[in-house]
Amino acid sequence: MTTLPLPESFALTIRGYDRDQVDERLAELHEELHLLTLDRDAAQSQAELLAGRLAQARTEITALRGQLDRLCQTPADPAAVGTRVSRLLALARSEADDLVLTAHQRAAALRAEAEDAVRRTQVQLRAIDEVLADAESVLNERTAFPVATAA
Repeated sequence: MTTLPLPESFALTIRGYDRDQVDERLAELHEELHLLTLDRDAAQSQAELLAGRLAQARTEITALRGQLDRLCQTPADPAAVGTRVSRLLALARSEADDLVLTAHQRAAALRAEAEDAVRRTQVQLRAIDEVLADAESVLNERTAFPVATAA
C-alpha cells in the first residue's frame, strides 16, 4: 500500500496553523488525488481493452474449432484416389495438423498473456484504489478541522 507523504505538523501561528501552508498542502493533495484518479482510469481502460482482446481470441478459437470439426467430418477417401494424390493428401493432412497445433499453441499463449495482463492490471487498480482511499481519508481529516484565520 502506498502512502502519501504528509508533513508531521503544520507551523503554528498565533491563532492556529499557518493558513497558507495548510492551503498549499491541500492543493498538493488534490493534485495527487487527481493524478492517481487518472492513473486508475487509464489502468481500468487498459484492463477493459485486454479483456476485449481476450474475448476476441476466444471467439477466434471457437471459430477455428468449428472449422476443424467440419474438416474432420468429411475426410477424403484415400482408396478413391491415386498413389500420388494419396501422398499429397497425407502431406496436406500432416501440414494441417501442424497448423492446427500451432494455432492452438498460439491461442493458448495469447489467452495466458491476456489473462496475466488482466490480473496485473486488476492488482494495479486495487493498489490505486487503496491509495485513493488513503488520500481521501487524509484530505477529509485535514479539511474536517476549521482553520483559524489570522486577525
